[in-house]
Amino acid sequence: MPRTIFVVHPGAFGDVLLALPAIRALRTLFPTHQLGLVAGAAVGGLLRVCGEVATMFALEAGVLAGLLAGLPWVGPTVREWLGRCGLAVCWMADPGDRLSSTLQGLGVGRVIVRSLASSEGEAIHQEDRLMETVQDVAPVARVVERLHLPAAVITEGRARLAALELFTRHPLVVLHPGSGSRHKCVAPALLAAAITHFQANDVVPVLVGGAADDHMVAEVADACASRPVTLQHEDLLPMAGLLTHADLFVGHDSGLTHLADALHVPTVALFGPTDRRRWAPRGSHVTVLTGEPCRCHGWDTVQACHDKPCLQIQAEELVMVCERLLRQPRVVLPSPPEATRSPCDAPEVMLD
Repeated sequence: MPRTIFVVHPGAFGDVLLALPAIRALRTLFPTHQLGLVAGAAVGGLLRVCGEVATMFALEAGVLAGLLAGLPWVGPTVREWLGRCGLAVCWMADPGDRLSSTLQGLGVGRVIVRSLASSEGEAIHQEDRLMETVQDVAPVARVVERLHLPAAVITEGRARLAALELFTRHPLVVLHPGSGSRHKCVAPALLAAAITHFQANDVVPVLVGGAADDHMVAEVADACASRPVTLQHEDLLPMAGLLTHADLFVGHDSGLTHLADALHVPTVALFGPTDRRRWAPRGSHVTVLTGEPCRCHGWDTVQACHDKPCLQIQAEELVMVCERLLRQPRVVLPSPPEATRSPCDAPEVMLD
């Protein structure tokens, strides 16, 4: 049986995508090892079908809780994986060294634990903080590569758009009005103004949102002179398939914005109270727009700030940037050879 690597990242969807360069560095240095990821089922499943990880252990299945509880609570599948594990990288806090002790007790050769919640070095980009964690064991350069979806997922995305009569000769712009917090979002009127401009210039706008975005999607749609098509509550993998066909994505500091970046979709990222130096997507196909520098100190201050000058972006500026990106030729990178396993199978979820 091959040796394994065990990576733990219990963060949000976008935060896990920021770990891709570090995960790729580990795979580059240990090409014969299988890499298993403990993460949320949706993002972990996405990375598995894209060939970025070999196995996904779902947070929702209690894998991490068992490891923190101690040796008696670790299931046989995880025990078998860790019995072949030479390296574990855990991006989380570990009070009392409970996680480290369990991993070492199961025979893991080397355990690296680092909390990413610290505000120290705020100006250091999160990708670089993650890469620093593995530099001692994987001293390789950051790999800039598109996230490669299985062909069937891309085809299904095209079919979904065609069924909605959205797959046309006109450019397609996907807009995501939400984020992890309303306090990171621009006023609905800004996105409505951009949508109105698109509709008047033969550009097809589509609003997308998850369960937490219903109110924001409705506010933007209601502010438009002509309501755009909206797609809500799509699962992550089908949403990724849809995004591959977009000519432009507009979003906030959110997981979908980082997904669009990872897929190399031309992207406009609207930032405000979160530090773009640490959290903004970094692709050359990304343009970050923001208002005045945020003067709030701490999230409580951000929540109490009503005017949000850091998110006061002019509609003319947003439209101008979108037009420029839509005029640029889209660079589509070649896909790597298909993996030997069927990447379109349902995500492998380890339950113990």
